[in-house]
Amino acid sequence: MKKSLTATVQVLLVLCLVLCSISCSRVGLKNELTKYYQSEWSRLVANFSVAHFKSKILVAMDTMSGSTYSVATERDAIADELAREYCDSYLFTDMADVALPFYENHLTVVEFKKINATVYNETPLSIMRKIDSIMDRDFSHLVNVAMSAAVADIMNGETPKLPSLPEEVAKNYLPLMERFYEVSGRRIITENGFTAMKDMINQEASESQILAENFFEYLSNATPIMMCIAMEGELSSDELSSLIDIFESPEFVKLKEATMELSNDILKTNKMINERFDRWLIGKL
Repeated sequence: MKKSLTATVQVLLVLCLVLCSISCSRVGLKNELTKYYQSEWSRLVANFSVAHFKSKILVAMDTMSGSTYSVATERDAIADELAREYCDSYLFTDMADVALPFYENHLTVVEFKKINATVYNETPLSIMRKIDSIMDRDFSHLVNVAMSAAVADIMNGETPKLPSLPEEVAKNYLPLMERFYEVSGRRIITENGFTAMKDMINQEASESQILAENFFEYLSNATPIMMCIAMEGELSSDELSSLIDIFESPEFVKLKEATMELSNDILKTNKMINERFDRWLIGKL
């Protein structure tokens, strides 16, 4: 009897240790994921800016019955303060909570620590900053110009022409850019965004759906070429290659896989973050 009881206790102790280990691992992974979202490297944060939450707060203030925020200038200042408080103190944790089920299926705490050590390294980070600056400035301008011309062509029943590149750039630089676009996960995330927008358009007339299909197909094919136009001369082949090496490392491949899974239903993910924010805001107003 004593032997049986001792064996049972030992089994329970082992089970408790296993469960504790899993729980601690999950907390550790969430902490690393939160740090990742806090880093400049993570571009998911771009979906949730201070301005985004400020506009939601202003709408909430306007629709509150018996609102005490009657003066527009007062509402604006308070909304700005609350939005900054949320983004500084709560956003990254909420994002990690929502994303954790996707990442824990792919990455260990140790692997995520390696990722964070890389993304906080000043050398690759400076290259990523340069890319972000170019994408915000030159690339956005190229897309705006190309979109106008592409929409006009599609409306006229024509296939829009892809942007052209000098022969040397097309031969040597474009393959690197296409590789970066692929291994960094930008292609699949961008195209998942296109898919989400197309799903929203599906409620419209069939003509609108066909136009959207043609437009997003063009934009998908044109994006790496426009990235080339924007970055060639600004970002060297060596810099691009160094980032490709990072993204092809085992832990970053797993990171991309998890991010791709998360982005497959980006509308649902965004909704979950906004719902968390709404619950936080109720306690503030």
